[in-house]
Amino acid sequence: MLHPPRPLLALAAALLALVTVATASPAGALPSERTAGCRGLVALTFDDGPARATTRRLVRVLRRADVPATFFMVGERVAADPATARAVERAGFLTANHSWSHQDMRTQTYRAVRRSLRATDRAMRRAGLHPTNLMRPPYGALARPARRAIRDTGYLPVMWNADSLDWRSGDARQIARRILRELRPGENIVLQHDGVNRSPISVAAVGEVVRVARRRGYCFTALDERGRPGYPTPTLTAVAQDGAEGGAAVVTLTLDKPAGRDTAVTVDAVSGTAGVGADLPAMHARVVVPAGRLRTKVRIPVSADALTEAPEHFTLRLRSPEGVLLGQESVQVGVVDAAGTARADLPGPPFLPVTARRT
Repeated sequence: MLHPPRPLLALAAALLALVTVATASPAGALPSERTAGCRGLVALTFDDGPARATTRRLVRVLRRADVPATFFMVGERVAADPATARAVERAGFLTANHSWSHQDMRTQTYRAVRRSLRATDRAMRRAGLHPTNLMRPPYGALARPARRAIRDTGYLPVMWNADSLDWRSGDARQIARRILRELRPGENIVLQHDGVNRSPISVAAVGEVVRVARRRGYCFTALDERGRPGYPTPTLTAVAQDGAEGGAAVVTLTLDKPAGRDTAVTVDAVSGTAGVGADLPAMHARVVVPAGRLRTKVRIPVSADALTEAPEHFTLRLRSPEGVLLGQESVQVGVVDAAGTARADLPGPPFLPVTARRT
């Protein structure tokens, strides 16, 4: 390749770095709750939804407070309102299985429980969700056939140790105080509802629960793969799309499951037959996959010349993961020839930024 002027590459690299910083949250920190030094962990869970108005309002309340949560959804309600179910996950929250029609599993056969869980899973996936392997039995009620069916279907049942009793009685302040009284040092799983008649009152209690609990030293989290307060740890993989001279190579970073929080990885471009600082700008970026998304695209500008050349390549190295496991440490990126394209005729800016796209 004919090498572009160094000032142009330096400008592209500087602009790319600025865009990357803007993609991350302020001060370079991810907006997930930090748990070091917490008095205890609090995982908010909500059952029986989705219910259009109440669930969407709850999502807004949680987002404003920067609080994660896990939603245990009823299959027939997901099927009736897939858009609201989808909005929950896309807002960054984890979803889980709460049976098809909220029937007491103590009264169901082994086969009926399996049918219920599978039908709910199908409805959630048809709605565009990526549900966890967690489930909650209606009323917290289980018998031996149901336990066996849950296990054989690949689910982990999750109960609670802080009950709001929001379905039964109390105004918003009383519900909040009920929850706060039950919080203890260690792990707390709070039960509330977004799909019952009294759910709007329970949603109104969330703000006070969050404010007071944080003041007392508690930290909020979601539920991890074991059904305990924490976060799932997805695996991140990278797939490269070759770049043409004068355009951009694209590397797609993909999580294999939702994380319930923002995740991040540092990417660095390493020279191969295509040279960093010559054929493409030096790249060192912290790339964030926002909560509620499974995929982000990294675009890397490639310089052009008027020569006909064999395909070249460079490597994008992945390191310093936060909230994810690396399925690979690098990916090779190809550069194909675009002979005859004059640099002065190229439209647009000299770089394409790191971008995030919703799945």
